[in-house]
Amino acid sequence: MFVSLAALRAAAAESGEIPTVVLGLEAIDGAPDNLAADITDALRQRVAATKDYQLLQGKDLVEVKLVFACPDEAPACMSQAGKSLGASKLIFGSVKKAGNDFQVTLKLLDVSRAVVESFETDTITKKRADASTLRQMAPAWLAKLSGKGNGAITVRANFSGAAVSLDGTKVGVTGNDPVSVADVAPGKHEVSVERSGYTTTKQEFTLAAGQNLPLTLSLSPVSVEVPKPEAAAVAERPRADTSESPSDSGSRTLARTGFWVAVVGALASTGLALKFGLDVRDINSQLDQYRRFSCTTSATGLCDSHGASAQQLSLADKDVVASKTDQGDRDQTLQWVFVGVGGAFAIAGGYLLYKGYLAAEGSQSASNHGLRIFPTATASAGGIVAEFDF
Repeated sequence: MFVSLAALRAAAAESGEIPTVVLGLEAIDGAPDNLAADITDALRQRVAATKDYQLLQGKDLVEVKLVFACPDEAPACMSQAGKSLGASKLIFGSVKKAGNDFQVTLKLLDVSRAVVESFETDTITKKRADASTLRQMAPAWLAKLSGKGNGAITVRANFSGAAVSLDGTKVGVTGNDPVSVADVAPGKHEVSVERSGYTTTKQEFTLAAGQNLPLTLSLSPVSVEVPKPEAAAVAERPRADTSESPSDSGSRTLARTGFWVAVVGALASTGLALKFGLDVRDINSQLDQYRRFSCTTSATGLCDSHGASAQQLSLADKDVVASKTDQGDRDQTLQWVFVGVGGAFAIAGGYLLYKGYLAAEGSQSASNHGLRIFPTATASAGGIVAEFDF
């Protein structure tokens, strides 16, 4: 039985539904044809299942553009195609490759006015370019094009394995990809995420018609306070006769550290002073062979350091003497520098010894830790004895 286009329009008008043809999408710029076909099928299924819309069977976009000579998809030309199909609205568009993703462009054409009422552009990642995900995205696309209808949300969390609930109903579990919830009615809602060992996080949001709202919630580990045993609590109580302020304890620790640094510095300086002193003595012994003294027993009038007759120094000998003399002067200067540095370390060490150990012993007579120095005297000698307690 043949049904005219006028009869289709009249039936749609009586039911209050909008006769709509989804011409679908054209794959361009390297996008696969099967992706365009999957998006087209998802949109057609959504229009057929949406109240206020009547899905009419129609041709594909590429075929319509060829039949009606609309290569540039001009609204006037596409309007004529829509009228021939008995539609009040046309949905069509394209999908193209954008890097590793795909860009989808959708248009809603009002056939009677030959005007593109709205258009929507969205990006689909390669991982989400499958039929089931596209069917979840279709309600939001249709809602944005029409300005009415349900929206969608995507939920992320800072931990995987967290249960996501929307208005008290579990809708998924977090992982590497966000949890997508399609066909969410406009208005105020509450989303929550929960996981064992973490606090439950909730967030209220208001969704507009056709809106695709991304949400990110953070979970925090549950802190558990472990009570201390009574014996341990008693053991931690400070004794009245050995209590001290944190500043005093810190100063004494710093002084003790400084004392041992001063000891090391004094020992190192003494060692270096001794080393350069030995170098000076060695250079002096090397210069003995070049030393000349006036004497009457030598035909040349000069004797060496052993009193034997000697000749005048040559220019090469004089250069050697000058070089070794300069080196000896430098070593002697360094010797006295390290003697001074060692003395400074010794003075500082004595002060820090008093501050870190001796003064501490006087103020904490009950303590058995530290350094004590005792004077001693015997029939043959006197001195001091140092005693370390750890």
